[in-house]
Amino acid sequence: MTDRNKRIEELKTKYGAMPIENGLRLNPHDFLEMMEWRDEMDPHYARLWLEWTYGGLFKRTELSDRVRLLVVIGQCIGMKELNRLGSHIRAALGQGATPREIFEVILQINVYVGYQRVEEAARIFREIIVEKGLMDELKRTQLPVGGARVGLTEAEDRKTWRLTEQQFPRREEMVKKYGWEGVGSGIRLQPTHHAITLEKLDRVDPNFTKLWEDFVYGGMYTRGVLDERTRELVVVGELIVLNEQAQIENHMRAAMMQGVKPRELLDVVLQSTAYVGMPSMTRNVNILEKIVAEHGRTNELLEGHLPLPVRGK
Repeated sequence: MTDRNKRIEELKTKYGAMPIENGLRLNPHDFLEMMEWRDEMDPHYARLWLEWTYGGLFKRTELSDRVRLLVVIGQCIGMKELNRLGSHIRAALGQGATPREIFEVILQINVYVGYQRVEEAARIFREIIVEKGLMDELKRTQLPVGGARVGLTEAEDRKTWRLTEQQFPRREEMVKKYGWEGVGSGIRLQPTHHAITLEKLDRVDPNFTKLWEDFVYGGMYTRGVLDERTRELVVVGELIVLNEQAQIENHMRAAMMQGVKPRELLDVVLQSTAYVGMPSMTRNVNILEKIVAEHGRTNELLEGHLPLPVRGK
């Protein structure tokens, strides 16, 4: 038996097999390193931490491991916790996320935190992709320079818009001024919020508004690398760690429009407790409860509860 395997067996005996095995499954690269300082300095805390995270939150089944880890990657960048980013990138690759999907999470958060953190995260990502020999795969899945919607017509896109001219009287004026690609994407993904923000920015700075529409709604939100359900779950997770309450509510609503279930959103909120603590969790559960109540879907939060966890199993 190798020293590593002997150490794993010692930890299983001390803390229970299930959380140790789950930690090794999700973070094989550095799980033992994470355990060492906890086990050395405070075994009681180590047990509590294991049962809370790898034996608890990271065993829940509302989200797939792939989606859960994509959410966490975005959250690490949002929190500037880049020392843990590489571990989660490796874990996501191990749980079926493609290099392109992971890179898309890194690029998408540019919208919320700016480009500085994205540059550092992209450097870490590139090092891992090169190390694993996956750069060719990443390049094969590049979008064309014109984006994923090359060939899409305005008439086709209009079929997906969620606001009529009666609901958004300035819709056609805005389309003519800023282009159907950005305006159409905005009122498809975030209809009420986008119309309000668009009119506000149009009032204060049309030049910026055109840049914003083309980059965010006509560009980043239409790339199609991630399906809309996954993209919105990732965004909600990012906004939680950024404590952007108004935007969290907006994107929870947008996620439900894209078919995300209330309990999937709840799991993003609950999982985030491991990274930003209890006060954030309670605030965001309140927001989610309000939204689902408005939609008459409270029963979806109250039904289908997971069984209570059993220590060590």
